[in-house]
Amino acid sequence: MPSAADLCLASTVADDLGIPVSPRVEVLVTAASRAVAGYCGRVFERGLGLVEYPTGYGRPLLLLERPPVLAVSGVWEGGSQVPAEEYELAGGLAESGMLRRRRGVWQATVRAGSGVTGMLGDFHGDGGEDGLRVVYDGGYVTPGQRALDGSLAVTLPEDVQEAAVLTAVQLYRSRGVDAMVASESIGDWSVSYFAAKAEGKSPIPGAAQALLAHYALHRVS
Repeated sequence: MPSAADLCLASTVADDLGIPVSPRVEVLVTAASRAVAGYCGRVFERGLGLVEYPTGYGRPLLLLERPPVLAVSGVWEGGSQVPAEEYELAGGLAESGMLRRRRGVWQATVRAGSGVTGMLGDFHGDGGEDGLRVVYDGGYVTPGQRALDGSLAVTLPEDVQEAAVLTAVQLYRSRGVDAMVASESIGDWSVSYFAAKAEGKSPIPGAAQALLAHYALHRVS
């Protein structure tokens, strides 16, 4: 069963491996997709009515956690709604998840554990909050979401889809392989040895990491 978080299709991974689609392949696709999302420090799948309490740094730009930002329903600052004409999304700003204040700066806040905390149905008004709150739609339509709803068109970049495929293929092929043992071959000779640095080995193969370089988010904590 596909998951909305799936960044590629089980059929694509199965084709690359030369095997039929199976529940095992579907599980690997979901695991690989989670690994890719974790590596990039972001959630890729589209979400509607996301409620986020971002950290403000007293600057004109406000960074949201699920780019690209598709639409903003409202922004609240210190418990008061900010008029829509006072902020904007444009071009690269939306793609990067940035909301720009047209005049002045966003309130500086100190909030531990900022992030997307719920959906639109959980929103119950101002609530007397003294920080920033944004309700918005963001993210990409993933292959998993397309598989669950045929009316959707995939918008996830192909680089990310391919990185997920490469990761799923590596996970399949690495079953039963000890990550602490490395092997090298020269001609007819081969040798295996203990690899001391393999303990923290990433599940994301090098080729996939290169594809994901543009999509990894580095946030100030």
